[in-house]
Amino acid sequence: MGVRISAFGLRAILPMLAVMAVSCASQPGGRETATEGDACSRLKAVIAEADNRFENIKGAKSIHRLGDRWDAESIFPDTACEVWKWSGNEHYYCLWNKTDEAAARQSFEEGKKAVGACLGDAWTLTEEQARTGRVAVFSREDEDTRVSLRYLADTRRYRPTWHTSLIIGNALHDPSLLYHPAR
Repeated sequence: MGVRISAFGLRAILPMLAVMAVSCASQPGGRETATEGDACSRLKAVIAEADNRFENIKGAKSIHRLGDRWDAESIFPDTACEVWKWSGNEHYYCLWNKTDEAAARQSFEEGKKAVGACLGDAWTLTEEQARTGRVAVFSREDEDTRVSLRYLADTRRYRPTWHTSLIIGNALHDPSLLYHPAR
């Protein structure tokens, strides 16, 4: 399945895809330039780590009121990635801030195309309306690991802040119940 992505779209989704598989143990402290193929390889590496509770991806651990969290090094700016443990499950979680709903939605749409192209036809995409925004989940038959993309509003403020997120984990069976930890 070939998908063409504009230069703007590539800049918008590479940060999301490329940070997913950065291992603190295997990456030196500097930043590196990644191609679309590199980002896809990293995505697949993070998916492969899900059954191992992301042990090779976890950085420094901290205790949060919502659960345990581990830093996951980002190699692109403007993207924050972590491993979270909540409800007994561990998930690789990336969040990036967009200025408004339209920008978050565009990033979400570009992300769906890129992740779909990377994962291939063996993965099925389901999409539905969420409380705010939309959620898309990629799944594969006989595989517990899911890849979820979502654009959502943080409505705790006077003026909602829109974000785009990516979550990889083995307990993402019901996309309407996806929890996005507060920062």
